[in-house]
Amino acid sequence: MSECSGKETSGLTAPRILVMGVGSSGAQAVACMCELNPGLNAVVIDTDTKVLEATTANRVIHVGQAVTNGFSAGGDVELGRQSIEKDSSNIRTQLRQADLLVIVAGLGGGTGSGAVPVITRISREAGTLVLCMLTLPFAFEGKPITRKAEDALKRIRTHADAIIRIPNEMMVDRSDVDLPAEQVFARSQQMMTDGIFALWRMLSQTGIRGLDFACIQTMLRNCDGFCHYASADASGENRGTAVAEGILTHRLLNGGKVLEKAAGLIVGLTGGHDLMLSEMDEVMNRIQEKLPEDSWVNFGVVIDPTYENRLSAIVLVAEEWKEPLLSDARRQMGFGFNRGQGELPLETIGKGRFSNLDPAIHEGQDLDVPAYVRRGIKLPR
Repeated sequence: MSECSGKETSGLTAPRILVMGVGSSGAQAVACMCELNPGLNAVVIDTDTKVLEATTANRVIHVGQAVTNGFSAGGDVELGRQSIEKDSSNIRTQLRQADLLVIVAGLGGGTGSGAVPVITRISREAGTLVLCMLTLPFAFEGKPITRKAEDALKRIRTHADAIIRIPNEMMVDRSDVDLPAEQVFARSQQMMTDGIFALWRMLSQTGIRGLDFACIQTMLRNCDGFCHYASADASGENRGTAVAEGILTHRLLNGGKVLEKAAGLIVGLTGGHDLMLSEMDEVMNRIQEKLPEDSWVNFGVVIDPTYENRLSAIVLVAEEWKEPLLSDARRQMGFGFNRGQGELPLETIGKGRFSNLDPAIHEGQDLDVPAYVRRGIKLPR
């Protein structure tokens, strides 16, 4: 007969999720999340003193004071990068208490575009799983802003496990021409809030059908850099049908077309004690009808008493299913390099005339070994 001592064991420990808002857009979004859920483990980061003074988030990190003198990066990506590099020790401290880092930011400006690539690199070095939720600029903001966002996205992809892109352009349609600007920008912020809360709920609360951290790891490490996200919520008698329809017609899934070529999919359902099998069946069957036959699918169900007469769903969708950019062996053990097809082998060459010199060792790493080899970054052929 087993005994329950009430002590926390490593097998039952909930994954530690840290939500990090970077730059003014990220800081505002995460501050709103903290107001809705004070228990959320979150921190906001910015160079702008005014933004940090106005935030309602409990934890803030003011970076780049010596670089920007307390002002914003002014759209300068290099200032954003320098600011976070000079205060990288604060980021590393935060990561000690995180298994999954969720970065929230808007690309196209200076701080977000410059700092997020650095933070993802630091997180990769620390072995922390990294998911980025990033908004992309409107077309009317101009090509230079768009290029800045695209360049940042490429650098972020080098180190992030997965990126969820939320293009502001997809938040509006022709019928929204008379919609107040504030409401338009609030839509993308609401998308991020809904997604992070749903993910946090699935991983932090006990489910009747488990969706554990290992499932998220599998998804994020094999989605080839990008994944799609959608959520839906409904109440009433036909909530199962309404939630399924909300997912299948979601803006970020291109009206369901993304599902038709999905290689991997995670579905998280949350309902009250009145959640019926028929409702779960309705949602899952409607979604799976859209999927290719060989898609990797996992789903979890959480019962939350506050969700009586209500049903919520979140989906994470991978269009590609490929080997991670960084081998899992290195992430778990601190060494080892994975040589996959279509990648340059991670090899070091001899030191030639300098072979008799002592190696340059810093913090336990041989700096004579190329950085991409030390960090296990795979280079495409």
